[in-house]
Amino acid sequence: MTAPREAPLEASSERVGRVAGLDHTSSQEFRVVLDEGAYLAVDDLVVVRTEVPGVGTLCTYGVVVESEATYEGAAYESDVHRISEHGLQPAAKVRSAQVAVTRVDPEVWVAPDPGQEVYRARGAERDRALYVDEMERPLPVGRGRDGEPVYVDLDFFDGTKGGHMSIAGVSGVATKTTFAFFFVRLLTGQPQIVGASAANLRVLVFNVKGEDLLWLDHPSTKFGPADAEAWRALGVEPTPFALSTPGATPGARAGSAPPRGAPTVAFWAPPRAHAGDALMPDVSGRQQGVAPFYWTPREFVDEELLQFVFTDASDARNQIPFVEERVRAQLRRWAVDVGGEPGAIVLRDPVGRTERGPAHVHRGERAIRELRGLADAIGEFLEPEDGGEPDYAWSGRVQAGTISAFMRRLHAAAGEARLGRLVRAGESRHIDRRAATVTVVAIQQLHDLAQRFVVGALLRETFREKEESGQRLPLSVLVLDELNKYAPRDGQSPLKEMLIDIAQRGRSLGVLMIGAQQSASRVAPDVLENASIRVTGRLDAAESDRAEYGWMLPSTKARARLLKPGTMVLGQPAVPVPIVLSFPRVPWATRAEEVRRDGEADPFRGLVP
Repeated sequence: MTAPREAPLEASSERVGRVAGLDHTSSQEFRVVLDEGAYLAVDDLVVVRTEVPGVGTLCTYGVVVESEATYEGAAYESDVHRISEHGLQPAAKVRSAQVAVTRVDPEVWVAPDPGQEVYRARGAERDRALYVDEMERPLPVGRGRDGEPVYVDLDFFDGTKGGHMSIAGVSGVATKTTFAFFFVRLLTGQPQIVGASAANLRVLVFNVKGEDLLWLDHPSTKFGPADAEAWRALGVEPTPFALSTPGATPGARAGSAPPRGAPTVAFWAPPRAHAGDALMPDVSGRQQGVAPFYWTPREFVDEELLQFVFTDASDARNQIPFVEERVRAQLRRWAVDVGGEPGAIVLRDPVGRTERGPAHVHRGERAIRELRGLADAIGEFLEPEDGGEPDYAWSGRVQAGTISAFMRRLHAAAGEARLGRLVRAGESRHIDRRAATVTVVAIQQLHDLAQRFVVGALLRETFREKEESGQRLPLSVLVLDELNKYAPRDGQSPLKEMLIDIAQRGRSLGVLMIGAQQSASRVAPDVLENASIRVTGRLDAAESDRAEYGWMLPSTKARARLLKPGTMVLGQPAVPVPIVLSFPRVPWATRAEEVRRDGEADPFRGLVP
């Protein structure tokens, strides 16, 4: 969009000073000596006009990165007492500001002249300083220090020009997950800006820590009128997500009618361990509105999920991946449905097999109804009980030690405490990502191996669907916290390779990732480098010096060590310097104690203090 030119600067902007003449100015930075009674704070935006021969009027825009003050006339530190307290020494108090150039218009990189008047950038001049006039779809994602919106260019998120977002910061202070959902809420709340990308947008989220994401449909007790006004200033009506519960357990509360403009959310969790046939979701904070999920042995084989059983980086240093590939291929050839038992399978030699459709289990055959049974069935081919040689069609003639290592890992994974409860026969309890705008999968109670399995299985399913459709729209957004655990800097695994593939090819297929991590330096570079938009909250001092934060100015890095919750640093290709912004408190509860339960009676009412 192109903003019309405003009236002359003198009529629309506030003069704050002049370009300093003592030091050299440059096309990248300059200093401003402030007028008496004027001030410039860090993050303020300014504009200078310079007459350049052969070019005409050149507008130089910049952002204040440091504010300074001094006494001109003082020769020693102790002179401050003689000047300010006793008036015995003449001196002048001078305030100045260091400015980093964000833009020159027209794009002729010439330093501003010393002595030129400096104005605070407002209105259309502020938009030019932040390149808003060149953004086709500017989405407000927060407010600057002046209270005005700060925009992100959606073309660099949804795959039009770039894709993906990376969020980094100290755990519990940087509010990474809160900002990620704030951004998702803006995507779903402003279809007039997002455009065609907003239609049928689907977001897949993994809850990996606590149960903080299980309250998105509940209003927050900490959300007040001032927060609501801040949301409306960004163009979104602040409402929690609306509950949608497909396939919920009996007695679960059905989703109420969503408020106008509110996106829907569905919650899924694995079944409790050692619960038998009772399908109770493994969550403690809430039971209503959460649906249990698992994969049947038939789905486990058809979707080739065996590869995500071996996601430890150490497995790639031996021939276990080779054995896994052979076994996975054989399972698809041998698996036959069992009549009368949905999801169960039996392994039967495809050579000479004549039956079609569900088969009856013959004497001596093993009906596979869970992962442990599948592991035992595979063991009959790789480690025969009679001590004979393994079936080479399944093992590929690898060393006996590799086969033993493969089977040890498989049997360990099949235990109820790890993956056992995620694979069971019965009616399909497949996660339906089309049932709600946002799908939250609660895996915080699972073993680390099981968490990687669920993440890998669902990401592969999402990516494969987009590959088969060949269409970029509708968009699929993946929100993954603790990204360094699934795509670590060192080592190899099927999950890491898939995340790199999503980072490299996902934007062209409409699969976009919002990754969050405490330390960007611990994430695979191939994943991080493909994120067009980078957001950082409070950083550890040692972490801020890493090369992964080279997109930040030195002054911004120093500030990032002191940022409060709700304040972030935004970097995007559309703006050449990082911008500090704050985003409002979210209207939904971010933890159980924030949940506002309308109509509940106070259990302590009437008691004497």
